[in-house]
Amino acid sequence: MEPNWKPLVDKLGEERCVGFMFMGRVNGINLYKHGIARMYLNLDDRGQCYVGREKWCFEMADFNARLARIKGALSELGETLESVYDESYIEQKRNVLEAAGISHE
Repeated sequence: MEPNWKPLVDKLGEERCVGFMFMGRVNGINLYKHGIARMYLNLDDRGQCYVGREKWCFEMADFNARLARIKGALSELGETLESVYDESYIEQKRNVLEAAGISHE
């Protein structure tokens, strides 16, 4: 499946999408997971926001409230929406966990 970044980029701008991963599409809804916050932002092609419920059911949600939750989680970690989630970030996280004696596998 080809990632559909347009709804997310339209809402956030490219510079604030760098921490998201495209996880797929279900029932016409694009699933974007923030790699650092580990939280989803689900948008249809028009940019309407949804929250996932049981068994791949979705209900409409307030975009600003969902985004605020992600931003709050990032803030607690000392990160922002502009923080890049890439191989370098993942390697750094692994090193910190290993140094603390925490297995990451």
